[in-house]
Order: sequence, then C-alpha cells, then structure tokens
Amino acid sequence: MRVRTDYRSLSGIEKASMFMLSLSEEHAAQLFENMGDEEIRELSMCMANLGNISSEVVERLYVDFAEQISSTGSLTGTPESTERLLSKV
Repeated sequence: MRVRTDYRSLSGIEKASMFMLSLSEEHAAQLFENMGDEEIRELSMCMANLGNISSEVVERLYVDFAEQISSTGSLTGTPESTERLLSKV
C-alpha cells in the first residue's frame, strides 16, 4: 500500500480523520459522541479509506494545529464559527 507523503494535498476531512486516528480510542469516542450521524458516517468512511500516512505528514498536521491555536490566542466555539469551519470541509 502506498504511503501518503504530501500534506498539502490532504482535504479538511482527511486531516480530521488523521487527527481522530491519532487519538486514543477513549478520546476519539468522546468526540464522536458530540457528532451527528451524517458527520460520523462521513468521517468514519474517510478514516477507513485513509491508507498509510507518513510520520512526517502526521507531524505537520500537529505543527499546523499548534500554530493555529497559538496564533489566535484563545478558542471560542460558536454555531457561526463551527458552520464556517464545516463549510470549508
């Protein structure tokens, strides 16, 4: 099976899938509990078909995540911010 090495080619849902797969089962289950059926279906299908991802790509995912968190200074979850985020996936 081919190993994916190009981070820039990953879609938002693929990045979310990588993130979920990198969590413990307990933490991933807690996130799934807060999702709707369609979100779970789409994300789990992507997770199942993601294939092999190089460790460099996984590291880049977490670096980008940390940079986004530190650049905003704080996080605020609202229905509007969530809708904007989901519209980009």
